[in-house]
Amino acid sequence: MYKRWLMVLPGIVLLAVAFNTAWNLVQSEVWRSQTEDFLDHWVTEAKEDAGFTVDKEQWLLTLAGADNALDNMSGSPELQMMRAKVLDWGVKNNWATSETGQQMELDAWQQAILQRPAWPYSWSSYAQARSQRSLIDPLFEQALVRADQLGPWEQTLMENATILGRYYRGWLSETVQARLDDSQQRLAKLYPHRARQLEKQYPLP
Repeated sequence: MYKRWLMVLPGIVLLAVAFNTAWNLVQSEVWRSQTEDFLDHWVTEAKEDAGFTVDKEQWLLTLAGADNALDNMSGSPELQMMRAKVLDWGVKNNWATSETGQQMELDAWQQAILQRPAWPYSWSSYAQARSQRSLIDPLFEQALVRADQLGPWEQTLMENATILGRYYRGWLSETVQARLDDSQQRLAKLYPHRARQLEKQYPLP
C-alpha cells in the first residue's frame, strides 16, 4: 500500500501544480481584461476630448488591477507593458508625478524589454517615456535605434520616430538623427497623408 502511494504521489503533485497554474491564468486574465477596458476607455475619451483627465480613484483601481494580473503571471512582458501604460496615465494626469512614480514607469518598460527584447513596441514606448521626462540621453537614443531595427515598417513606430526625430532635432547624434529621418521617409512613402499631418504638427525648429 505504501509503495502504491509513492507511485501515485508524483501524479498528484503534477496535477496540483497544473491546477494552480490554470487558476493563476484565469485570475490574471480577469484582471488583465478589466485593466485593458479602462485603458481603451481612456484612449477613446482622450481622442474625443483633448482636456480629458483620469479620475484618481479610477486610476488607482486600474493600477491595482495591473499589479494583480502581474502577481499571477509575473513573467508576462505583455502585462508589464500594460502596467507601464497605466503608470504613464498616472504621470500624465499628475497622480504619479513624484520621482518615485516616474521611475516606476521607466522600470516597468525596462522589465517589458528584458522579458521580450525583440518586441519593437516596448523599445519605442520606452523612448517616448524617457522623452516625456526630458531624459534625452544614450538610453533614449538606444531605445529609438532598437525600435527602428526591430520594426522598421510598423506605422506606429515610424510615427513615433518621426515625432521624436523632428522634435529633438539638434539634440541627437548624427547617426541616430539620420536613422529617424530614414524612418520619416518610409512613413511618407507608405502613409503620405499621416506624414504631412505630423510635419504640420511638429515643425522643425
